[in-house]
Amino acid sequence: MRRIYLPALLSVLITVNTSIAQEKALRNNLGAISADAIKGSMSFLADDLLEGRQPGTRGFALASKFVETKFMSLGLVPGINGTSYIQKVPLRKGVVNENTSSFSLLIDGKEEVLSYGKHFIISPYFSNESSTVTAPLVFVGYGISAPEFNYDDYRDIDVKGKIVVFINDAPSRFPSNEKAYFTTTDAKFGEAIKRGAVAAISFSLPSNRRTTWEAGVRRSKQGSFKWLDNNSFPHNSSPELKAVVSLNNEYLDKLLVNSGRSTETLYKEVKEEKPISFPLNISAQVKVSTRFTPVEGSNVLGMIPGSDPKLKEECVVYSAHLDHFGIGAPVKNDSIYNGAHDDASGVAILLEIIAAYQRLPHPPKRSILFAVVTGEESGLLGSDYFVNNPTIPATNIVANLAIDMPFFFHPVLDIVPYGADHSSLSKQVEQTTKFLGLQISPDPFPEQVVFIRSDHYSFIKKGIPALFIKSGFMTVPQDTTDRSKSDVAWRSTIYHTPQDDMNQPFDFHAATMHVKVNFLVGYFVANEATRPTWNANDFFGKRFQK
Repeated sequence: MRRIYLPALLSVLITVNTSIAQEKALRNNLGAISADAIKGSMSFLADDLLEGRQPGTRGFALASKFVETKFMSLGLVPGINGTSYIQKVPLRKGVVNENTSSFSLLIDGKEEVLSYGKHFIISPYFSNESSTVTAPLVFVGYGISAPEFNYDDYRDIDVKGKIVVFINDAPSRFPSNEKAYFTTTDAKFGEAIKRGAVAAISFSLPSNRRTTWEAGVRRSKQGSFKWLDNNSFPHNSSPELKAVVSLNNEYLDKLLVNSGRSTETLYKEVKEEKPISFPLNISAQVKVSTRFTPVEGSNVLGMIPGSDPKLKEECVVYSAHLDHFGIGAPVKNDSIYNGAHDDASGVAILLEIIAAYQRLPHPPKRSILFAVVTGEESGLLGSDYFVNNPTIPATNIVANLAIDMPFFFHPVLDIVPYGADHSSLSKQVEQTTKFLGLQISPDPFPEQVVFIRSDHYSFIKKGIPALFIKSGFMTVPQDTTDRSKSDVAWRSTIYHTPQDDMNQPFDFHAATMHVKVNFLVGYFVANEATRPTWNANDFFGKRFQK
């Protein structure tokens, strides 16, 4: 009996001791994460010297060179065929010429010309320098067809050859992340185009506090970008919609004048969250004049090759976006949109994650790719370009973790792991929170549709499980601030303004917790024998899995 059980007992003891040693080594590694390093990288990237890091500017080029040299000094293998860190991303910038663009209503034979910036703004039409459309208006509720939830705003309306008017939102009864999906322009424009609409007008409900009208106007003046395919055609530009207009909801009554409804009665109907559509019995004419500028954008890619002979062909991708809005309309006498939290913080955290990986005695089994991408603020462009033009076989990308203004104005006691409830990545999230003594919290504000608002979503659209981890609102006893209110208030007062600079009460020790969380999740995924999988019958897995 002794001969039989002694080897087994020794094996158990060796395994236990190895696990204890590995845990101790991991904790020592995490203890070396530097709050000062995060602060230092953020301070450079968010400095006025970089002028807001808009793609195509000198400031963005300086930021990109900073990241590239950091990748070199941290010992990453160049992510482009092992020879270059830079993935060129061809971009086209479009800015609407306000003086030669217009939006007018045709009501009972009379024309009412609306005022740009006051009543409406227009998105650039990326397929041509000019576009004109005249057509009847039809209201289509949220502009959603969702048979999964027995919901269809288009059920009783024909929109072929017409301009659809819809709400920038989705029914609150939809699950949080699925609701987020149905708020995207991919979903709304795709449905409108499929049904023959020729243009779109959208507006937000007064209860929607994701941004303000004034902020939207300021942002529109800076233009937007699309990446170009091999034929120099702007990707995902919806050329079938000859105009895309955003309406100031304070003037919604102008569209309802012949509908038999007032703004108040429409809002009451919308609250019932039943499909709703009807003709507005007026027409509109929209003229869009756009000036274009070619922009040489770029992603910065670096890799740690895996240590397992087979699994090293597979890859976990970390991403953070480098861009922000550059120099724009002044707010409080400041015109540089520094983007400290959004997203110099994510890039700084990613650099510390790299350092943590490089302190390991051996690389993880799978390879780790680090992608600092461009154009997130213009529609996740850099990450979308990467997943459509991957530098490794797309089927070898097993997971993504995106780091984007994760919130560290207070100690991190709990996390909100957007995406964890859709795939087996929930396992690694639970391992991580147990290791660090954190709690997992649900989405605290589904109305913000956070799930579709950062680069992880580009990977999800390619069928790759992904996570976007934010801090929750749990606080230490001595913190008397209601973080559920202060964090939301930050979004309405600081977010996407020049005041998102380094003159904010950041807790850089809390920032190190975001390094620990994202490092550990990726580390556990990279060493797992099986690759992440979508949950059975998951909404996103069924819709996007290849």
